[in-house]
Formats: sequence, structure tokens, C-alpha cells
Amino acid sequence: MRLPRHVVLVASLLACAPIDVSNTVTVRPREGPARTFGGEQLVARDFVADYVQIGGRLLVELRAQPSCVSTRHVPVLRVDEVHRSARGFVIWDFALGTFTGAFAGLAFAQPQLFSHRLVDGRGREVHDYTGAYVVGGVFSAICVGLLSAGIVDALRSRDTTRYADAFEVELGPERPCTDSEATALAERALRLIVADGVIELDAITDAGGRARFELPPWTEAIPSSGRVPAIIEVARPTGGDVEPRVLVLSLRVPFVGMSDAHTGRADTRAAAEAREALAPLEPREPNTEAVEGPAPEPR
Repeated sequence: MRLPRHVVLVASLLACAPIDVSNTVTVRPREGPARTFGGEQLVARDFVADYVQIGGRLLVELRAQPSCVSTRHVPVLRVDEVHRSARGFVIWDFALGTFTGAFAGLAFAQPQLFSHRLVDGRGREVHDYTGAYVVGGVFSAICVGLLSAGIVDALRSRDTTRYADAFEVELGPERPCTDSEATALAERALRLIVADGVIELDAITDAGGRARFELPPWTEAIPSSGRVPAIIEVARPTGGDVEPRVLVLSLRVPFVGMSDAHTGRADTRAAAEAREALAPLEPREPNTEAVEGPAPEPR
């Protein structure tokens, strides 16, 4: 009774061969009209600052302006190719099954090779075929188990391809959100940097988004234009923007003796565009994803 249990155990283990699975997902164009749901998607939160300089006093009013993009859904065909491999277990299943089947056939065809020879009282030789039939039956069961395991592993290791209709989202150009207005940026830390660090001052906006900087006397050389560049770094809140945002200003020097007001407006989007224009071009990897031809009909 123990041999059939071992046979079933061996066959079950061989039928549970490890299967390596890898997926490849490609997107192909599909005929059909694009859908526009009319909504907008928030992509960034920019800042706008109106500033007034009167002598050595700089007043800044900071507002947050969310930026959105329009979304457009283009019909595509999503192809999911599943590749499976049984690591050669199928070949071993059929090879061992063939070998054990041939051994069982030999036991049934030539039972005397696996039988005990007996001599009766008259001196005649007789054969007990019980052992041969037991060996043939055991190896036949092993052969059936191995071949069954090979069939199961072959079915489990087949590659499959699934097709699904889907939509790919295309984002339009970035612009201010239509349904939201600029709001005052309250309780936010600011850092004013004048002329690449000649002067550095800190301030915090009030509930209305306003902050004031008291500029010290200007002791450096006065440029011919009478203006020096400055930036205001808007510190990111905890768990907020990825990096501080920057506003670019232009201040008049010297600060002492100025009676008229100097006004201006700064925008973080303009600062980002300026940095992109001045940054060196980085090599980009070529797009290796080929656009395939018309997709087959799903089956």
C-alpha cells in the first residue's frame, strides 16, 4: 500500500514544477474618437509676488497660483503578453516517463527476467511471475504519473496574450486653473538673496501673504543700470513641494536716498523657464519603443 502513495507523491511534485512568468505590456493605436471630459488636472502650485521698494524697505505680497492641464483620452489597445517557462521540467517529465514505461513493458514482455526460479520435487524449473507483474505495475504507475505531470506542466507553461481596450491620457499645455483664484500664501518662510549672497535676509509672511524686508546700506559698487538682481526663496512646507520655489526680482541701488517707489511682479514660472533656458542640454536616451502596426482582432 505504500508504493502507490510514493508514486502519487512523486507525480504531484513533478506536476508542481516552478514556472517563471514575465509580462510585457505594449500599447497600440486603436481606431475611435478621442474623449475629452472637460476637466482639469492640478500639476503644480506656482507663486506670484507683487513687490514695492521704497529706499531700504522692500514690501512683498505673495499669492499661490495653482497650475492645471487639460486632459484628453485617446483610445488605445493594451496588449499584455505573458511569457512562461518551466525550466526544462517538461522534457524531463516525458523523458523519465518514456524510460519507466519501457521498463514496465520489458517486465510484462519478459517476466522471467524478473521472476524467481523454483525447482519442484521432480527437478523441474518453474517461475513465479508475481515479482515481474509487481515491478511492471509499479513502473507503469510511475510512467502514467510522469506523463501526466508532463502534460500538466506543458499546459501551465504556455504563453498567453490578452487584449483590452483602454484609453491613454494626453496632457495639454500647463496654464492657470480656470476654477481657482490666487490665494494669499500665509505663514510661509521667505529668504531674500541680493546679488548672489551680498545680502541675505529672512522673513515670514502674515495672514495676508505680506512680508517686509529692511535692506541694509549698499556698500558694493553700483552697476551702470542702477539695479541688482535678487531672488526670494519660498521655503517648502513639511510634506509639501519637492523643493523651494524661487522668485526673481530686480532692486534699485543704492537703497539710501531713494524717494520714489520701485514696483514689480515676480512669478515662479518665469524663474523656472529662465533656469531651463540657461541650463546645458542633457543628452536624452532615444525612444526605443517601436510603434507597431494595426493590432489583430482580440480572440
